[in-house]
Amino acid sequence: MARDGASDAGRPRVSKQRVELRVERKRRRLRGRTTLTCEVEGEECAGGIAVRRGGGVRVVAARANGVACETTSIDATKDGFAETASVDDAASLGKDARARLDRECGTSEEVIIRAIGDGKIEARPKDSEGGSGEENGAESGTRGKEIVLEIEYEAESGFFADDSYFLCPGPSRRSSSWFPCIERGDALTTFDFAVNAPRDWQVVASAHWDRVEKCRDSDEGEDEDGFRLIHHFSGMYPTFAHEMRLICGKLSAVSTPIKGVTLFAPAGQGLEERMQTAAVGIGKAIVAYEEYLGHPYPVSCLNVVFLPDALVRERDALGACVNVHSARWLVDPALNSALLDARVHLATAIARQWFGGIVVPADTTDCWVVEGLAQYLAGMYVKNLTGLNELSFTRMKDMRLAAAMDDGASLPPLASRAARIWRGGHYAGPDPFAGGAPKPLSKSVERALQAKAVAVIYMLEKRLGPDVMQKVLKYFAGLHVRRNKKEQATRTGPSNEVLAGNARWIHTLQLFDHCRATVNLGKGEVNSFLERWVYGAGTPKLSVGYVVKRKKNVMEFAVKLEGSAAAAAADRAALAVARNHRSSVTVRMREENRADANDHVVSLGQSSWQLMEIPLQPRPKDRRPKTIIESGGDPELIAAMDCPVRYVRVDPEFEWMGNIEQSARQVGLESMMAQMLEKEKDIVAQIVAVEFLGRRVANGSVSAVLVLDKCLNSEDTFCRVRAEAAMALGKSASEKTQWGSLHALLRHYKKYQCDERTGKPKQNDFRDLAKVIVDKAVITALAHVYDEEAKCTHADAIDAIVNRLKYNNNEGNPQSDDGFVATCLSALARCVPATLGELRAITAQIHYYIRRDSRFPSVDLCVTCAGIRALGLLSNAVESEELCAAAERAAELGFSLGNQSTLLAATDATMYVRFARTKNELESLKFVLERSASESAATQSAMLWSACDYLSTFAGTDSLKGASKDILVPLRDKLASGDSEIASAAYSIVYVLASHDTAMSEIREAVEEAMKRAGDQIPVGVDVHVHPDHAPVDGARRAEKEAKRARKRERERMKQAAREANEAAAAEQRRIDAEAAFVEQQAEHVSDDKTTGTATIIASEGAQNGPDGTPTGGLKRARENNPSVKSFVETDAGATAALADAPPPPAKKLKLSFKMKKPGA
Repeated sequence: MARDGASDAGRPRVSKQRVELRVERKRRRLRGRTTLTCEVEGEECAGGIAVRRGGGVRVVAARANGVACETTSIDATKDGFAETASVDDAASLGKDARARLDRECGTSEEVIIRAIGDGKIEARPKDSEGGSGEENGAESGTRGKEIVLEIEYEAESGFFADDSYFLCPGPSRRSSSWFPCIERGDALTTFDFAVNAPRDWQVVASAHWDRVEKCRDSDEGEDEDGFRLIHHFSGMYPTFAHEMRLICGKLSAVSTPIKGVTLFAPAGQGLEERMQTAAVGIGKAIVAYEEYLGHPYPVSCLNVVFLPDALVRERDALGACVNVHSARWLVDPALNSALLDARVHLATAIARQWFGGIVVPADTTDCWVVEGLAQYLAGMYVKNLTGLNELSFTRMKDMRLAAAMDDGASLPPLASRAARIWRGGHYAGPDPFAGGAPKPLSKSVERALQAKAVAVIYMLEKRLGPDVMQKVLKYFAGLHVRRNKKEQATRTGPSNEVLAGNARWIHTLQLFDHCRATVNLGKGEVNSFLERWVYGAGTPKLSVGYVVKRKKNVMEFAVKLEGSAAAAAADRAALAVARNHRSSVTVRMREENRADANDHVVSLGQSSWQLMEIPLQPRPKDRRPKTIIESGGDPELIAAMDCPVRYVRVDPEFEWMGNIEQSARQVGLESMMAQMLEKEKDIVAQIVAVEFLGRRVANGSVSAVLVLDKCLNSEDTFCRVRAEAAMALGKSASEKTQWGSLHALLRHYKKYQCDERTGKPKQNDFRDLAKVIVDKAVITALAHVYDEEAKCTHADAIDAIVNRLKYNNNEGNPQSDDGFVATCLSALARCVPATLGELRAITAQIHYYIRRDSRFPSVDLCVTCAGIRALGLLSNAVESEELCAAAERAAELGFSLGNQSTLLAATDATMYVRFARTKNELESLKFVLERSASESAATQSAMLWSACDYLSTFAGTDSLKGASKDILVPLRDKLASGDSEIASAAYSIVYVLASHDTAMSEIREAVEEAMKRAGDQIPVGVDVHVHPDHAPVDGARRAEKEAKRARKRERERMKQAAREANEAAAAEQRRIDAEAAFVEQQAEHVSDDKTTGTATIIASEGAQNGPDGTPTGGLKRARENNPSVKSFVETDAGATAALADAPPPPAKKLKLSFKMKKPGA
């Protein structure tokens, strides 16, 4: 491929690079000169030096150590490339996409700099103040030579430019698109900048601002006043080229309480007050991080830039010393709920500068470590801001999201090159752990991987303890600090000089080895944890059941391990490396006569299910009369009165990511969950109880409705738990409980949101954030009250929501009601009215608030967006041409406003209307492809991702088959576009279509093969640091180590098999001896009719079975025949893959004692 032409050219380490830029605003052009200080090992570089530059960068001149050189570009064409074909169907499109991507693979981004003629580039000794080998982790004596390259260039693409802003990098998001560079994954570079820009522009770069000087410009046509400003920046710490950012434009600046942290936002839009609010939050986050880690914040100059939505995407938030965010995160202080979300979002970005910017992953497979540690650190700020309950709720949501998405196919393993969760990422070559075909990550998949990363760190904290986890983070957060005993640690002191050595790298094994050394964890436990949660895919699920046996005074607990084929493979890999460690699940039980709960550990061993008898505390015999049983009382009440166990909580320490399933039909569990909701202080346990009681309400339990109603009205309960109780009541409301859930919601609505005298909604008072959260949840829950028989939303629920909007009064409220109104409009969008009058009442309120928003605009026009989407969803739920026309008019209004949020809302509404009229999802996709072509790159990619999410909701339908030429051609063009985000979204759409239409598989295979061949050169994904090809010696060493590990695993497997065989043989011998002893003892009893003996036999369960499968040899009862668990462990022929692939369980022993008496004469 293209790399072959530069195989003889060197890619030396660059210790320092200076970039001098001239930004030409009117010509939309960038001119620059860059100086690279390269470290070399030899005296010369005969083959030249390979420098990366984007397709829009033209090299004008180059010099090496002051000597002029020639530049050679690798030919972009290659024999054998197919010509583009006419697109008639999916097959021809696949061939055309393959040809275009092959041509893209043949295009090299490297230019070779060689000496003119037959000369060689000779190295010179290092300057005393020049590049330092110490900065790149090298010893001072190994590299004593350097080559200084000077390159002059021009760029006409690879950046974004208009009259107000100039942003680098551009849509391709590659560093080489705006300055030539040499980037190696094993080396870091210090970057300095000198930017020549118009004097009315602010300049922000990924370096420390030093000074500004006036420059007299000879080009009078560029600036009317005839002079410009040169901004000088110096690099603070070595980093990668793809971390560089340059932002020029009309910006206003605000300083934060933390020295060196500055906020920038578009000037002239009145955002100064919001910037001050955001600055306070950022300052508190940094202080919280410093107090927790015991180190000063390592980035002494941090620029937080807020830009319009059309210029910012979700994955552009992080660069070296620069955080780029959408201006919507500058929230008005009057929106308390949105302000909380904005502060958490900004605090997470600040934490990623520490873990991810300063402490960087050693390899692409280690990106999850920095992401997980950054989010864990952000949780400490959430804890300081809102308390431990909110942090626990956030972590529970992350675990639930990871468990729901990680089905073995949707998410790749964390430690894989396919899991590009750090700065977006890209496909970085073949990955033995990932499995399946590579594909760019959608936003939902990337969010799920981020949630799984922090969930794994949280699971690790549960094993280590909070104090030990804090020590671990302190250790890794201080790797970049050079310790100086003579000087005190200050923010700008030399003791905090950032190193470029190996201390800044972090990898997976390094983290877990340090954890082992800190708390002395077993190697088998650590290895099994890695194999199951880091190297493996799929989240296992534990199905549990338990019953109390009063006569035996025990609780029988049964657990069955289930999951996908990938989860079963990860479980087998964990068992193979576990050594003496065995997987287990913790059961926390609270008995009636005990003041505290006690934990019991149930070992899973190697079988797919286990049964354990947990002894209970002895209690006096109950002599209460059983009148309630004789009168036919409620079984749940009977079980509650007769049960000595208050409640049972499975996996309280999240050893299995909280993925526990309990049957809602089992008698006796409802009373336990009710007591756990009332007595347990952990909000995660309370939410688990609320969800279980919600399922009980769906089954028709009236007592569960009363418990949830009590929880909803309890002001002592955490607001998130009350909100979950409201949602459980709304989703489970039905005729089975005589609409008890609906009545409970209406009682709460009238009590807390309506006036007692008039019955109408009272004036808003949103100063209490907890009350606002519960009130919003009640409104949303009312919209979920659906009548299955009438196929519509209950009329009382619709009337309540309509009246809440109709009589909404925000006078005298210091807080804005924009967010609450948007929530009510979104609730109306979920409703399905039964009559024309209800439909007109709903649409009247939606149109009213859309008109009000045009006179008194809400924040980011959130009310208009909610109203437009509501009309679109209603047109999809109710067959009405008049409603479809109204939704189209509202969508046109959204398009005319030009705001990205309204554009996306209008796009969603139009997709709903197109589907309502044609009943074909491809028509909606066709509209999005046509409409997005005229929008900006950021808006276009957002529209494509929205269409991809919309198509994913129709998975499994035949309507996704047979895409027309009008859909295939735009998809092909977007796949080969230079915008990485657009190409990723287009490929995700192709992936969804190909999963339903085999004719689209040609396109998918073409993209996948091109990605495998070209790697980072295909514009699908984002640049991250690319590690160079390993030397043959390194490859041989790795192969030898891998072979050694394989031989060790084989020896361990053979030893385990030998031990199991010996144990089986010993068990069989014991069984034979026991039977012989039993026969001999029975013969003695026959000779004496008055003798009573006790015979004890020990047999191996499953050793000998009869034709019907029952054990023989005197064993009349096996564990599978236990009636209390028979229904739980009974499986059909189509058992799950986890059970089918699991190894056979080892022989278990039963000890049966019984008496035999000789029959009387």
